[in-house]
Amino acid sequence: MHLVRKLYKILRGAFYRVARSYSWMITCLKFNLNGVQYNNDFICYGIPVVNVDLQGSFTIGKRFSFNSGKYFNMIGRQQPCFFIVAKNAALFIDDNVGLSATAIVCHNHISIGKNVKIGGNTVIYDTDFHSLDPQFRNSYPESLAGVKTRPVIIKDGAFIGAHCTILKGVTIGENAIVGAGSVVSQSIPGGQIWTGNPARYIKDSYTKPAEQIFQA
Repeated sequence: MHLVRKLYKILRGAFYRVARSYSWMITCLKFNLNGVQYNNDFICYGIPVVNVDLQGSFTIGKRFSFNSGKYFNMIGRQQPCFFIVAKNAALFIDDNVGLSATAIVCHNHISIGKNVKIGGNTVIYDTDFHSLDPQFRNSYPESLAGVKTRPVIIKDGAFIGAHCTILKGVTIGENAIVGAGSVVSQSIPGGQIWTGNPARYIKDSYTKPAEQIFQA
């Protein structure tokens, strides 16, 4: 039995290496077909859903990494990553960003800064999707007149836990932390920890410079 388990581990490792290479090639193809501006140094496990309108834009910085699908970052509730950009919308992801099973739906503008980490099954929406006016929302066919959109900005060093929902008009400040399962409907100042539904201030986060930590 020990030999069987060892063989299984070897085969599983080989599977992940092949999956990484295959995922990277298919993702490059999807990025190219959708006009995504990206660097070749990105790392991916699994293949994302990418849909960028011809009049939308999607830009990715250096050292981007993501896990997409049920076989990668197995924390439960796995889904593919979704990168959806509507007409006249702009999605920007800066350097050294990592995310898992994350859905980003951009109808206006979404900006993610450097060194941001986003936990599994998080969704980021800059739109209400439907009108808040019942006259439009309940019409047939449904009228999208008056659907509200506002930019979402996630600044450098922010850390968003798993299963969070980030809604339109929100700015998450530098080095802020959003606790798992939170619904963020208002802006979060830098250097703070917020959690809950709706997310509320808990305490200041630890933002001591790294060089001071290692010297302590």
